[in-house]
Amino acid sequence: MDLDIEQIDVVVHPQSVIHSIVQFQDGSMKAQMGLPDMKLPIQYALTYPERYKNNFRRFDFLEYANLTFEKPDLDTFRNLKLAFQSLREGGNRCCVMNAANEVAVEAFLHDEISFLGMSDVIEETLCHIKNNK
Repeated sequence: MDLDIEQIDVVVHPQSVIHSIVQFQDGSMKAQMGLPDMKLPIQYALTYPERYKNNFRRFDFLEYANLTFEKPDLDTFRNLKLAFQSLREGGNRCCVMNAANEVAVEAFLHDEISFLGMSDVIEETLCHIKNNK
């Protein structure tokens, strides 16, 4: 199913328990929730629609009694702004952004650039690579 950019909303969830939420046309929602790591969401993505048994620690709602949400800071964390810009521009922009992000993350993991410096690498790459519609 195709989505319009206006149908995508991003919120910051500091507890990292809710990994995604889909809201349907009737207003009801379904969330993919779990412990604040990516093991279960990755397993779910790789094995869907099957459900594979695992030995992951199980979620306990009493450990996460409060779930909070915030608006993203698009000035400090520019990647989200760049992602929406890339979606609007179309063509190869999302592919270029993803490739630049892979390179930037690798540099960050090797202490070659700062966390916020990753946005500089991505933005500069998007400026230098022609958009191929």
